[in-house]
Amino acid sequence: MKKTNYRLVLSFLVLMTFFGCKKVEVPYFSGSNSANFWLHQYNYSLFGATTTELPEDTIILDIAIVGRLADYDRYATAKAVPDSAGTPEDKRLTTATPDQYKIIGGIIKANEKIGKFKVLIKNPEVLATRESLKLKIMMAENEDFKIGLRENNWVALTWSRKFLPPATWHAMRFFFCSVYSTQVYKIFMSVTGLKEFYYYEGKVTMQEAYVMGKNFGDRVRALSAIQGSPLLHDDGENAGLPIIPIY
Repeated sequence: MKKTNYRLVLSFLVLMTFFGCKKVEVPYFSGSNSANFWLHQYNYSLFGATTTELPEDTIILDIAIVGRLADYDRYATAKAVPDSAGTPEDKRLTTATPDQYKIIGGIIKANEKIGKFKVLIKNPEVLATRESLKLKIMMAENEDFKIGLRENNWVALTWSRKFLPPATWHAMRFFFCSVYSTQVYKIFMSVTGLKEFYYYEGKVTMQEAYVMGKNFGDRVRALSAIQGSPLLHDDGENAGLPIIPIY
């Protein structure tokens, strides 16, 4: 029995020595390179502009690669995705017709992982009476990129003449107002000179964000004092209720 136990222990030590000395190879990425969108939903406002004032505009989206860097520029392409037949109107993700947009494409420059993707959108007269136009696009395979994971290779665009919540609203609500409305967004733009709030990307520091939030609150309080009553949300889930600034 003692001999058997001794042999088992000796075998175990030999195996441990073998694997302990064996060089561990770091696995390298061996799959296909793909370009992917950062967001699944992107709202874009034309801020009330008519067709004459602004016949078209360009939406610029962030994209990122999954895979290896390259020492040359690479290009990303995408295609429109129509809704399935019978999709209810309120569930549709593509309502724009081909003459109301143009998918330009994207580029990820040499030795970079992040790039930009452009979609040209039209501002037809139908938007004077229609809430919005929508377009779902999905990455297409080309010589530079294969198709990535389904969860990351598409984005649903919405554009309107109305003041839509900006893509960065989820960060804005912690510094300005917890509830979105057109009135809130207009005041935000007037006190900051911005249409988006890139705090989450590090473009705005905590101190700068606090100052912007304080200026927003001061403006709301000043407007309320001028009219002699609380400034109200003009639309959205809190329409008719007072705007309460974070600061």
